[in-house]
Amino acid sequence: MLNLKYHYLLISLLPFIAIHVSLFLSFQNDLLIACNPYIEGCYSISKVARQPSSIYFFKVLLLISSFLLYFIWEKIFISNLYQTHIFFGKLGSISLIIYILALGNDGILYEFMRRFGVFIFYMTTLYLQSIYTFTQTKLLVLSAHRMIFLKLLAFLQIMLFVFSLPFFLIIKNDRYIENIIEWWISLTITIWFFINFIYYKKNDR
Repeated sequence: MLNLKYHYLLISLLPFIAIHVSLFLSFQNDLLIACNPYIEGCYSISKVARQPSSIYFFKVLLLISSFLLYFIWEKIFISNLYQTHIFFGKLGSISLIIYILALGNDGILYEFMRRFGVFIFYMTTLYLQSIYTFTQTKLLVLSAHRMIFLKLLAFLQIMLFVFSLPFFLIIKNDRYIENIIEWWISLTITIWFFINFIYYKKNDR
């Protein structure tokens, strides 16, 4: 079984590499005009990933990461206390897998998963990261630095998520704002796992 420390590492690095290498390849091959999506919201992650130069690279790395994500929740949560939470984590992973498989295709399934499947993934993953940060960690002995960074990141994630709700669910013609939020939320999710990798100690969850 994969050691939890390296489980954290892979889940943080694989999506980060998939997204940013895909962005670089799209610019390098003149498929997209160069810009900073974190500030300008010029492209969604899906648009970057759908380019001919990057779609297969993106799909392979994200599928591996999604499968790893599916199995990590039962390793970091105390199973008998958090069965429902583990279920929601796996549901989010499955939603992400379906979205990745549908990526690059036209039709109702892709449009639905792009809009709602990704939202389910974000919602469940951010929720579980917050639950771990504010409740599960009370049962563990973690370093002060790890706790500080996780809590600061969790507060940032909560603010981003709350701010994003009207743009994803209600307000129209706001695509660039949705894109900016999407890039930052995705980044914070990967950073959360990377923090846990950096400060991991033997016998940690």
